[in-house]
Amino acid sequence: MRRRGLTLRPLAALAALVLAAPAAVGLATASAGSTSARRVEIVFTGTGGGRYVDVTRWLRDDTRDCYARRTSDETVAVSWKLSWSGSVVRTSKGYVLSALVPARPAVAGSIKGTTVRDGCDVADDEIDASWIGSERCSGPLPVKLEGRAELSRGVLALRGPIYGSPPEPCELAVRNDQLVAHIGISQAALARLAGGKAASVPVGTAHPGPGDSYLARRSCSAFPHIYDGVVYLYDCDDTLAWKGTVTLRLS
Repeated sequence: MRRRGLTLRPLAALAALVLAAPAAVGLATASAGSTSARRVEIVFTGTGGGRYVDVTRWLRDDTRDCYARRTSDETVAVSWKLSWSGSVVRTSKGYVLSALVPARPAVAGSIKGTTVRDGCDVADDEIDASWIGSERCSGPLPVKLEGRAELSRGVLALRGPIYGSPPEPCELAVRNDQLVAHIGISQAALARLAGGKAASVPVGTAHPGPGDSYLARRSCSAFPHIYDGVVYLYDCDDTLAWKGTVTLRLS
């Protein structure tokens, strides 16, 4: 999240699914000489969330004493179940997984928190009374994109939901770039799948796949800034972690 402007046990096929070289997998449209296609279902689930704390302090120009402060403390929860149907077929060049079609998704997200304004190092009665106070924010997160699955060079790339801006006065924005997963798929795994053996792979913040770069916690702190003659100091701490599974099976 940033200011606005969560292990499951794999099945027998897991090792063959994850460890194979990506180049060994056929991902193109089935060619001449192919056998009958087997219908396949891919299910991508995830659940998680985090906390966002944002503190802004306004400082006196001469002493750098803090005379006003705003603290936003917000938590977010996200969950999804996405699925696609496709086919696995054996061709003259090997097994091919193709024709992924999304099924109806189940996506949820919510936020709650508070924003408090006070006098920081100054007594409340020494500053403008209209500044002192607090606000609560809560509500569902809007969903801009429900998810996506793509096959490229032996890697199944799964895109979780993309959430939009929360209701005001909430300030965070979900770090949607964290809600993705990548899985290497081998010919041996596709052969087992075509033979009726399912595989379930743990994914998420603690289980990065090819090309995944997760950052469960992001912090920011800056030296005092001057904007239109006003000196302020800004700090934030943003956590977001999730866990889930990707399951491949015949349908």
